[in-house]
Amino acid sequence: MARRPNNAATEQLSAAELEELRQRLAAMPRHEVEIFYKAIHNACRYTFRLPSPRLIQELVRAWKELRRPPILR
Repeated sequence: MARRPNNAATEQLSAAELEELRQRLAAMPRHEVEIFYKAIHNACRYTFRLPSPRLIQELVRAWKELRRPPILR
């Protein structure tokens, strides 16, 4: 029986890519992070299969950035 190829490892963000995403989101204004989060959330919602690990990693990173308390200047 044929099996689907396991592309999960190639679909994940590496630790360096996650750190770069964290830095990019930290540098964005809050409303842009909200737009990014909503876009990723919609990408996860409208698929007919499970979202890729990469999408989930991006969604969680954006959520964490939104939950971070604002820095007072």
